[in-house]
Order: sequence, then structure tokens, then C-alpha cells
Amino acid sequence: MANFWVWASIVGLSMTPNLILGPSAAVAVGIKAQCNPWIMLPVVAVAGYVEGLALAWLAGKSTDIGFIHRWIARMRTPRAVAAANKWGIWGGLTVGCAAVGQEPILVALRWLGVEMRRLWLPLAFSNAVFALLYYAVVQFGLDQVAKL
Repeated sequence: MANFWVWASIVGLSMTPNLILGPSAAVAVGIKAQCNPWIMLPVVAVAGYVEGLALAWLAGKSTDIGFIHRWIARMRTPRAVAAANKWGIWGGLTVGCAAVGQEPILVALRWLGVEMRRLWLPLAFSNAVFALLYYAVVQFGLDQVAKL
């Protein structure tokens, strides 16, 4: 049975950026500790969701800093805005998260002016889907998942 430190590790790793393999490492810790996946996967998804909300809030607050605001204004090119409009919030938090993780996508969305209230549901959905995907990849192996 998993103890406090196993669950603390799962939560902490779930809140680590995806590019550092945080959530997949959290799932690996849970599988190794023989945690119930019906409990572990919601914990991974909720911890990633909380981390995403905190990061999105910080990204929005960072626009109040003068040099960051000026840099964002220069980076907000028609091409960047067109890409954001094409993929939208749902596309960014699904396809974009698969490519680079949720953190850079959330920062980009906030810097493009997306309000926090528009991120809540897509972020929750994205974290739930990716928790399942991480579990499948870690449990069955990447080569077996690719054959599905």
C-alpha cells in the first residue's frame, strides 16, 4: 500500500513540467508502488490542473511587468495570432500539449490575451486525457501503445 511519501511524490511529479517528464514519472511511481489507478489517475490529473491554473495566473500577471509587456507586444505578430485563432484553446491544450507540454501553451495563450475563465474546462479536459495517455504509455510501453 502506498504511504504518504509515495502520494507526495506522485503529486509533486504531476506538478512538474511535462517536458521534464513529470506526469509520466508520477504515473511510473504510482505503478511501481502498486497504487490503485482509479485513485492515482485523478490525483495526477488534478495536480496537473492545479499547476496549470497557477502557471496561467502567473503568466497573466507577468504582463504587468513593463519589459515583458513590451516584449509580448513585439512577439504578437499576425502569424502568431493566426496560429492561435486556427487552433484555439482546445487545440492548443490538446495538440500543443502533446508536442511541447501544457506550460508553454498556457503561457502563450495568456500572453495572447485569453482570459482565465476560458481556460478552466479545456485545461481540466487536457489533464484528464493526458493522465490516461501517460498511464497507457508507462504501463504498456510506448511500442505497445503505438500498435493500438
